[in-house]
Amino acid sequence: MSERPRPLDASMTLLREVMERPLDPGYAAAAADPKPRTPLRIALTLVLAIVAGAGFAVSVVSIRVPQRESDAVSRELREEIEHRSEAVAEQKQHNAEIAAANAAAQQTLLGTRGAALSRQVQELGALTGELAVHGKGIQVTLDDAPGRDAVGSDPRAATGYDEGVVLDADLQVVVNGLWAAGAEAISINGERLTAISAIRSAGQAILVDFRPLVPPYVISVVGEPGSLQSEFAEGQAGPYVQSLRDNNGIRVDIAAAPELTLPGAGQFVLREAEPISGGRT
Repeated sequence: MSERPRPLDASMTLLREVMERPLDPGYAAAAADPKPRTPLRIALTLVLAIVAGAGFAVSVVSIRVPQRESDAVSRELREEIEHRSEAVAEQKQHNAEIAAANAAAQQTLLGTRGAALSRQVQELGALTGELAVHGKGIQVTLDDAPGRDAVGSDPRAATGYDEGVVLDADLQVVVNGLWAAGAEAISINGERLTAISAIRSAGQAILVDFRPLVPPYVISVVGEPGSLQSEFAEGQAGPYVQSLRDNNGIRVDIAAAPELTLPGAGQFVLREAEPISGGRT
């Protein structure tokens, strides 16, 4: 008994079903006979839409609440820094007055015979940063890029935060460039720099000799304005500052100052240094 020959299009049956009837019969029947929109169904749809919208609104509010709390913490931190900075400034002013009184008493005790020694003490005190100085010079101001002046975030905790923010390394480069350009005395936001000064970051703040500073950072420099600006621009710090301005949006301003007064850092206390015996150098 011979088998019936297989139709030539038997293998195409599945493809023809997919192409001619893509919908399942059940879906096709439901689409052909939709249920009428009753008032109950409309009301239920409306209630579900309202609930979904309320849930979305609550989610948005809950997401934005931490941001508002962060802003409040930032404001409190800035206010605390400013308050403590004012207290430190008042104490430094008091110390400067005492130092001036001690210098006057020292001059009186030395008399005319110690005039040369007194002048030497004054010169060394100005060079080391112990005594206040005044004279012409320049002011270099560095400030965060617009929109990046909020306090409360660690610049090293989030990737990309340091873009547009002045860091302690930036101030270090600028200050070293100013010393190399011939600066005689430097202060940052009224904090006098000495041979033992440190510029570093601690969390959210930049510290200069353990005093927290907030932007803008005004670097006051005593020296010849013309040579300071030209030497600074030609040194390594000049292109660095230009890069901060062009690539990071940091605001930089360099201006001559006909008269500057830089405070003294106060009397130094030697803890480890000892005099050299026998006149050795």
